[in-house]
Amino acid sequence: MKITHLLPVLALFFGSATCSSPTDSCKLGQPIQLQIGEMAQCKERQLQLVAVKEDSRCPEYANCVWEGQAVVQLALGEEPRETIDLTLREGKPELSSQTMGGYIFRLTDVSPYPVSGQQIKPDDYLITLVVEAI
Repeated sequence: MKITHLLPVLALFFGSATCSSPTDSCKLGQPIQLQIGEMAQCKERQLQLVAVKEDSRCPEYANCVWEGQAVVQLALGEEPRETIDLTLREGKPELSSQTMGGYIFRLTDVSPYPVSGQQIKPDDYLITLVVEAI
């Protein structure tokens, strides 16, 4: 008898735990943070952080020939989705933004910043970007 009372609670718990709908926290012109695989809804535009494709930024406590860069891939819209790459590189702000579908997507941060001798796991990455209407 007790199990039958518990079943609706378990169904609700597991049903909500597997929900992967986009968050509605994206406000135009305001910073939004995403982890790999996470989705956000900005007005009618859905976006997802697909991957950090490259992170060659010079690690803390290291001497490097150049400062490096971080490249992220975003997927936009519904299936089939378009993808864009945004690059965060010191002195090259034009690489950090792209225009598509009436919006400007601007990458402002990729964290954590590399530390010499430490590997960053893909799930640890958190990007910050701003979406603005044109």
